[in-house]
Amino acid sequence: MTVVRKTSVANMVELMGGPAVIPQLVHNELDLLAVAIKGISVQALRTLQQRLRFTNKEISAVLGVSESTLARREQANKALTLDEGEKTIQLSAVLAKGLEVFEDEGDFHHWLNTNNVALGGIRPIQLLSSAIGRDKVVEILFRIEYGMYS
Repeated sequence: MTVVRKTSVANMVELMGGPAVIPQLVHNELDLLAVAIKGISVQALRTLQQRLRFTNKEISAVLGVSESTLARREQANKALTLDEGEKTIQLSAVLAKGLEVFEDEGDFHHWLNTNNVALGGIRPIQLLSSAIGRDKVVEILFRIEYGMYS
């Protein structure tokens, strides 16, 4: 029996709530960009927020938008901006890779909140509010996956 593993893009969509909140077909990163351009719902962000175990304050800081602005958009059923949508997609990539590497959500969350030598003693969660930081966290996750970091 062959085990079919979901692609990372499929995992990312699932972590944002799946087809219920992202009804477009998504096969690759360009499809994700099209979703962001069209506008990702706040509901997708909230689903991801729950999986990341972020408070409203933390998710607002990562997106660079106030809690009240997010709440107003959510109530009005308005989509995220392109920038906020891209950040949401990048966060879903971090979570997807973390879950793939650690295979346990609790272990991944522990790692996210623990000072990391490879990051100069910074907790990975502290880097998620910038694109460079998110890239660095994913890079470290790849290194862990391939045994290049312990």
